[in-house]
Amino acid sequence: MFKEFIPCLVLLVCFAGAAHAQTLPDASSNNPPSSSRNEHPVLNSPEEELKYKAVVKREQSAHRELLERADEVVKLGEEIRSAFEHNKTLTREEWKKLDRMEKLTRKIRSGAGGSDDDELLKDSPHKLDIAVARLCELSGLIDKSIKKTSRLTVSATVIERSNELIELIKRIRTFVQP
Repeated sequence: MFKEFIPCLVLLVCFAGAAHAQTLPDASSNNPPSSSRNEHPVLNSPEEELKYKAVVKREQSAHRELLERADEVVKLGEEIRSAFEHNKTLTREEWKKLDRMEKLTRKIRSGAGGSDDDELLKDSPHKLDIAVARLCELSGLIDKSIKKTSRLTVSATVIERSNELIELIKRIRTFVQP
């Protein structure tokens, strides 16, 4: 589904850019370019238009990376849960996946506009099986939240869920490691 979405998004951006380029600002108006991210600025020169398009392209690329990271976090969460259900413990491989998951989640949090504010985990699980199940659930919630946002939004939900997932990973590490 994601592979079908990218070409549609590219076409939409191309058509929007072409439509925007055809509407010329009134020469008699002295409106300065808009600085709002949600409004299209008045582009007075080809250089400004190129700069604007470059900024949009960078933002789209960053958002695409955020989506890819979220997909990988979900995949890792499912793999960890599946391995735990099979082995009833976390092997060295799952601990490595937890490390990767934490790193990706930190990148997601910063990409969503969050910072390194550490929050205490609410209702901290006291059993490894409950913690692993919650880990898988949170990874899915982060993925769904990111897919609902656009590149122009800062999602408090994504930041909150990311913080919770990072704290949960820290809590899982307090359980016996191999």
